[in-house]
Amino acid sequence: MTRLLHVTGPDDPAILEAAAVLAMGGLVAFPTETVYGLGADGLNPEAVARIYAAKGRPATNPVILHVADAAAARELVSSWSAEAQGLAERFWPGPLTLVLPASNLVPSIVRAGGSTVALRCPAHPVALALIRATGRPLAAPSANRSQHLSPTLAQHVASSLGDAVDLILDAGPTAAGLESTILDLTGGRPRILRPGPIGPAELAVLVGPVDLWEGAVKAGEVQAAPGMAERHYAPRARLELVAPGAGLMEVSGLVAYVGLGSLPDLPETVRGILLPMDADAVAARLYALLHELDDAGFERIFMERPPENEAWLAVRDRLWRASAKEQP
Repeated sequence: MTRLLHVTGPDDPAILEAAAVLAMGGLVAFPTETVYGLGADGLNPEAVARIYAAKGRPATNPVILHVADAAAARELVSSWSAEAQGLAERFWPGPLTLVLPASNLVPSIVRAGGSTVALRCPAHPVALALIRATGRPLAAPSANRSQHLSPTLAQHVASSLGDAVDLILDAGPTAAGLESTILDLTGGRPRILRPGPIGPAELAVLVGPVDLWEGAVKAGEVQAAPGMAERHYAPRARLELVAPGAGLMEVSGLVAYVGLGSLPDLPETVRGILLPMDADAVAARLYALLHELDDAGFERIFMERPPENEAWLAVRDRLWRASAKEQP
């Protein structure tokens, strides 16, 4: 039976309980500023294997190691560049993951057999306290079944993973709502592998021009970082993207329409949901809304495509992958 403990802050005794579970090779779901993560001792291959089993995660998809600070990150890489140092000083703790050459300390299963490791220092006080109490880097992808919606509440974790997780630390809703930006520093020019709360323009101030990887890794191919598969972050309901203001003809079943800034005229049988024309607000609300619609039994969700500008980059990425056809 999974235990759920409410956490009031970084000094809560529940954090020491969670650290003890992790030290014994267990799984602990915990909040970050982005989404809830499913944590295990990142240097214990058997514990990390439990993450893959609990999520049904393909072995080709690496996991991010969460560290307490840049000093801890440097121990996990074979090369720590001036770029990495500058980015860590500016954005850590925060929603930025750096992909760097891995040291021999990093187990192969964490890297999905590749030569690089993804590292970040989360900004949530509970997450940082847990990492420090454990004294180890924590492998922690989102705490949900593979390809499905990421959790922004502890209840989402319990619904998705059930007894596969030993302990859930509940510190309320997460703030950012979307996963971290992943920046690859192993090539000739920094490259965003997954858009997130920190955009290309912010990164370019420190490291110069930044490339953006756009596409999808096919099933069975090794990913350089999480979030690169074609289908990801998907609700149980069928999600379809439509042109702004397109509206709907008559449709059958439980159907929702999510508009940005305004709603068109809709059939009486369709539930209209209005979100603001504000990228940060939509990012913070998106997964929670999709969870709510799933829980209410909606079968189809139509959502207006966001604008094409940089502010909406992460939201567009998540919606594109969430609306992709289900992989076998």
